Amino acid sequence: MTDHGSNRPELTLSHKINRLFSVVHPRNAPERSTESVAEQIGEFLGRTVPPGYLERLRDGEFDDRNAGATADVEILAAVARSFGVAADYLLTRGPAADAIDRELELLATMRDANVASVALRGSNIDRAMLARIIQSTEGSMPPSR
Repeated sequence: MTDHGSNRPELTLSHKINRLFSVVHPRNAPERSTESVAEQIGEFLGRTVPPGYLERLRDGEFDDRNAGATADVEILAAVARSFGVAADYLLTRGPAADAIDRELELLATMRDANVASVALRGSNIDRAMLARIIQSTEGSMPPSR
């Protein structure tokens, strides 16, 4: 996906959640299962979160085109936390969510190219968030210094 400024389509909730599943995992490992994510966010929230609810989020049931369907904000924030990104990615629209999505796209490219670290100059990318995500995708590799 390329960034064409204002021509970039608005990101749906399902796109953003699926982006997290597809990007935030070690290069040589499969994406996390909805069951494992549901279990983790249930621990964060202190209540059971059915994996089926995450599947409904991923399938687009709570996207804007489905009027009246409102996603649980606490669950969305916990999903973001589970993947190590700012809750704003799932809870907002516009420039903040777009910037995080571009960072995730960059991360996927770097992960797929087996990049362990990168120097970013003149960029507004949240370096702390990017470092946390890169670390989470490295699996058992020690952090590079």
